[in-house]
Order: sequence, then C-alpha cells, then structure tokens
Amino acid sequence: MSEVLNARTARDLEYAKVLELVAKEAASALGAEAVRALGPRADRAWLEREFSLLREMEEAVRAGFALGSLHDLRPLLAEAREHGILGPEDFLPFAETLAAAADVRQALAASPHPRLAALAQRLSDQTPLLTRIWRTIDERGEIRPDATPKLRALLAERRGLVEEIQEALRRFLQRHREHVQDAVVTQRGGRFVVPLKTGARSLGVVVHEASGSGQTLFAEPAEVVPLNNRLREVEDELDRERHRILAELTGLLLQEAEAIAEDLEILAYLDGLYARARFARRWDATLPAFTEEPRLELWDARHPLLGERAVPISLALGAEKPVVVITGPNTGGKTVTLKTLGLFCALAQAGIPIPAGPRTVLPFLAKIRSDIGEEQSIEQSLSTFSSHMRNIIEILGEADERTLVLLDELGAGTDPQEGAALALAILERLLEIGCLAAVATHLTPVKLFAIAHPRVLSCSMEFDLETLAPTYRVLQGVPGRSCALLVAERLGLPKELVERARAKLSTGEIRAEEIIEELARERAAARRLRANLEAEREALRRLRTEYERRVQALRERKAEFLDRELRKLEEEIRAARKELAELIAQARQAEGVAARREILKRVEELAEALSARPPGPGKRPAQPPEVGDPVRVGPHGPVGILVAREGEEAEVEVRGKRVTVPFSLLTPAEAPPPSPAPRPAVPIPQTVSLELSVRGLTAEEALRQVDLWLDRLLRAGFTQGRIIHGRGTGTLRQRIHEHLRTLPFVKDFRLAPPEEGGDGVTLVTLG
Repeated sequence: MSEVLNARTARDLEYAKVLELVAKEAASALGAEAVRALGPRADRAWLEREFSLLREMEEAVRAGFALGSLHDLRPLLAEAREHGILGPEDFLPFAETLAAAADVRQALAASPHPRLAALAQRLSDQTPLLTRIWRTIDERGEIRPDATPKLRALLAERRGLVEEIQEALRRFLQRHREHVQDAVVTQRGGRFVVPLKTGARSLGVVVHEASGSGQTLFAEPAEVVPLNNRLREVEDELDRERHRILAELTGLLLQEAEAIAEDLEILAYLDGLYARARFARRWDATLPAFTEEPRLELWDARHPLLGERAVPISLALGAEKPVVVITGPNTGGKTVTLKTLGLFCALAQAGIPIPAGPRTVLPFLAKIRSDIGEEQSIEQSLSTFSSHMRNIIEILGEADERTLVLLDELGAGTDPQEGAALALAILERLLEIGCLAAVATHLTPVKLFAIAHPRVLSCSMEFDLETLAPTYRVLQGVPGRSCALLVAERLGLPKELVERARAKLSTGEIRAEEIIEELARERAAARRLRANLEAEREALRRLRTEYERRVQALRERKAEFLDRELRKLEEEIRAARKELAELIAQARQAEGVAARREILKRVEELAEALSARPPGPGKRPAQPPEVGDPVRVGPHGPVGILVAREGEEAEVEVRGKRVTVPFSLLTPAEAPPPSPAPRPAVPIPQTVSLELSVRGLTAEEALRQVDLWLDRLLRAGFTQGRIIHGRGTGTLRQRIHEHLRTLPFVKDFRLAPPEEGGDGVTLVTLG
C-alpha cells in the first residue's frame, strides 16, 4: 500500500471503501482513479502543498466552481497511434475534454486562488485543434457535409445523380405499366432498380436479382446504367475523401498527443482535488492540524462508513499518556473507535479531509500498524490466536516513536490468565518503544493495569443499562465494566443462576467491578455537570455580549441626543444675542426713561429664561440599583429583587430562586409581580439552564433530553431557551423540529441568527 500503511492495516481500516466514497464525488473516471491512488505519505512538504491546494479548491467549490465533461482519452490515443485513424464518433470525447480543459483554464486563471491558477496555467491551449474538430465533426459524431470543399461538391453531385436516376426510373415505370410488378424505386447491390414482372426481360434491362418466387425481377433499365455507374464512382470518391479527412484529423491529434497526455494528468489531479473538496463539503470534513509531537487529539470524529448512524468520537493521547486501553461490552464500539483513530490518521496524511471537528490535531506518523478482526491461516495451520500473535510480533519489531499501533481484543483467544499476562507484557513493550497505541480488551487485569499506570489512559464505551444497548460514546478516564451477568439477568436468566455465577468470581474481580461501576457513575455525573456548566457559561457570555452591545448603542444615542441639544441651545443663545443687540440699539435710540425701563425689563426676562432652561433628558446619570430594589437581569431577562452585592457580583431573587450574576447585567425595573401560590405536586427546579446541548447524542437520546429540559423550563417559569444540536448532516435538527411541532406548549421555534450559531442552534419560545 505505502510505507505508512501496509496491506494488512489498509484492509483492517477498510481504507479502500472510504476512498470509494471520496471517488464518487469526482466529475470523471480520471478523478476517481486519482482518488483511489491516494495513500498516506510521510512527506511533510507534499502534505502542506496538498492542504494548500485543497483549501483553495474548497473555496472555489463554495464559489460555484465545477468541472465539465472529462473523458479518459488514453485508450483512444493508443488506438490512434496503432491504427493511424479514428472513427468520427471517437473525436467527440476529445472535443468535450478539450473544451472542459479550456473552461477550467479560464475559470481558475480569473479566480483568487494562486496555486490552482498556476496549476491550470500548465494546461496547453488546444483551441486550434478543438476548432478543427468542431468544424469537421458534428454533435452526433458524424463528419459534417461541409468539412471540405471536395466533400461538399461530391455530396452535391451525389444528390443530383440520385434525383436524376429516380426521375428516369419513374418515367420508365410510366411507360411500361403493364410490366411493372410494383411501382416503386428500390436498390440492389448499391444500384437503383425497379421491380418488374418476369416477362419484362425483352425490354432490354439488366436484371440484378429475382424474388424467391421468381415472379419479380429487380431490373435496371439500360438508360440509367451510366448514371448508376457514375453514382458508384461518386460513392467511392466520398469514402476516400472521408477516410482522408479522418486520417488528417487523427494526424493533427497525434501531433498534440504528448501535450494532451500531460493535460489529462493535470485534469485528473484537479478532479481528485475537486472530489476531495466536495467530500469535505458533504461530510462537514476538515483539514486537521499536524504536529511532530506524539500527540493525537480527535474531536467529534464521525466514521464515514457509518453514515448518519455515526456517533461522534472524541479521544486524546499524548506524551504523558501515549497508550489508551479501551474496555466495554461487545458491540459497544471499541473496534469502530480503533478503526476511526487509524483511518483518520491515514486519510489526513493522504491529503483527504476527515469528518471531525476543527480542533483535531494529529501526529505526523511514519507508520500505522494494526491487528484488528478475526484471521486464521488454513495454509499454515495457524489458529486465530497464533495468527494474531504472529502479526503482533511483526508490529513490535518495526514500531518506533513515530508509529500508531492499534490492537483489538488483546490477549483474547487463549487461556484468560495467560492472555492477560501476554497483554500486560505487550503493553509494557509499547510504552518502552514510545509509540502511540490504542488497545481494546475485556480482561480485568489489563483494566486494572490501565487504571494504575500513570502513562496509560483508561477509556470505556458507554453502555445504557436501562435499554441494554451501547451508546457508542467514548468515556475517557473510566474503565468499562463487564455487563455479562447484569445483561443475562435483565434478559430473564433465573436469579439463582446469576447469583451462582457471581459466586464463582473471585473477591478481587468483584471488588474491581464495583470500583469500575462507581467510577462510571461519577464520570457520568461529572460529564452532565460539565455540560450544564458549559451551557450556562455560554449563555452568560452571550448575555454579556448583548449587554455590552446595547450599552454601546445607548451611549451612541446619548451622544447624538446631547449633540442635538447642544445645537438647539446654541441656536437659542444666538437668537438671544441677536435680540439683545437689537434691544441695546433700541435703548440707545429711546427717548425717555419709561421706554428704556421697558427695554431693560425685556433684557432681564431673556437672562432669566436662559438661566432657568431645564437640562435635557438623559443628562443626569441613572442611579445604580441598591439592595432591595427591583432589577431586571439582562436587557430582556426576568425581573427580581437585588438581595446582596459583593464587588462586581450580585445576588438576585427571581420567583423564589436566588441566582448570582454580574452586577453590570442589572438595570432598574418595576417591582416584579407577586409569586404564585406554591404547588407541591409540581416542584419548581432550583437550577435550570436556558440552554441545552444535545450534540453527539442519537436522535432518541436527544428527544428525551429535550422533553426533560422543556419540563424544567416550564416549571421554572421561563418562556425562552436555546437547543444546541450542531450542524452535521441536519438529521438531528430535523428530528428535533418535528418533535417540537407536536408539543402544545411550544409557541414557536426558529433557527438562531448566524452570529448566535445559525442552523446549529434552535431558539424555542414556550407559551
């Protein structure tokens, strides 16, 4: 396969099947073949170039770039070299491919993608050849009647001869009606004839054929023989002219054969990039970051062969914990997790986007080796265990610090005690080598080793004991417990048999299972708490952003208002000054004390009016709320009573619940309405998040969480909330929307604006 991925590991990871998914996105067989040839490389420079071109192609595809009709012309070029001439229909694939190449060259040259433009500029300009083909061959794959002057003249002569022959034969039929078997003109042996009765031989005709009964003669009258002879000559000349045209066109094609072959390689590569870009868009795939460190961080990875059934996997390995031991029940997803780890590393180093989150970081590996699945060698008389051991021995012999090792069901297929001992020895050897490794096992000693060893990460596949079904979710830091006895009891095995089986277990095994169960419970509780805290922190972040935006808007409006008021005041002052100037001029001209007193009185009135002008609204800052004041949380949040304040934090009582929020989020408000009488039958939740994240859940799990969350919102008195379901394929969002339509207490729901999550978030209004 390649130095990174050998044939055994490629088969284990089903690498070729995933390549076929990518190849389906190609526009031609050329591109599909280029995709199938992609293998992981340990060449960092090559990979960086591929990623740069892929990013440009993804942008081009989003902007509407598409490839036209491309054909694999290599077989036709080989035939042209061998025979020197092609049929007229063979030139259509050449014309379509050359036209598509010209379109690609023009489109990418004008695009803002320098690497793709440089690649497209390497395509040769085949405009003269393309023009010659279209002037010679029509859209049906036939030689055009006007391909050459000689062909046009010969075709015109043939039409004239045919008309002249048919007219002569019609006159002959008119003159000799009594000898005519059927008044039609037909052809025999490429010559025009008429059907006559057997007695017509005396008319001096040339008989070419007789009917099976002998009653009809297909004869050629003597007067049309020279015309038919000339027609045959013209037909021969037409064949020679067509052959000459095709041979000449094929010769022109062969002159450009080398350039066309190079163009096909460039087009195949571009189509391979196009297929990978379309795959990335269809699967919401990303180009991961690479590191030279022994570090692997896979976030929200979805195995493409599982389609919409894929549950996102997140798993992190590093220098401190380079080995992960994955445990859990059968069919719980351990093997899928191993395959996903190896497959995504291989795809990324082959220059193929992976369906995972953008935070994914992968190590730059020299080798990926695996031992996954059942295998038995009949020819070498090896058991399954022996076959696996031989493969593991080879892996240990070639692994180094730049190797990813994947081992499924390590230690299985033999005596459990000996298998566990072998498994522990192999794990210790992997730690000594310093490679990254992922191991799946059922053996309790291996589970305990993973818990105790500081450089081993213990993980498990979550199992729902209520439904007796795996969730396919990876739980880091918690080993998986064996569920065999519990599942057997739930399925109806008599309790006394279950107890008898449990009694067969050693005290150490029972204690280990109890510890694992307790760890699993604590891990699940911590995960739920962390999810709620993340949702609440995100809600507070959005509230703060909205608050700051509104404060800024208020400041801008205040500035505009003050500016407007200042301009108004300046106009009043200018008007007052003008009137004062007029009054002073009148006082100078006034004669008599009474007139001057009247003017002075008006001056005093103006001064009083200006000094008594009330300040404009908004000039006095609003007083901050104090303890005991009614306040509103956020611009549109609930109203409560401020009960305490410590620095920048405030405690507010809302509907009988106390919440701690930043003091900057509080604004004065009217007194809140009185709390309704308590209803013991429906307890009000003390804490409830205004957001619910269901990313990574199956549809059924998500709908259960949505129902519980909506119930808590209703009982807490909130009317609005946000469901974070992510984008993905859109199936989860569709199922949630269908469910919300059936709930009578859901007043409205809609997708969030782009700046708040877009089609990855649904806003719900209750009523």
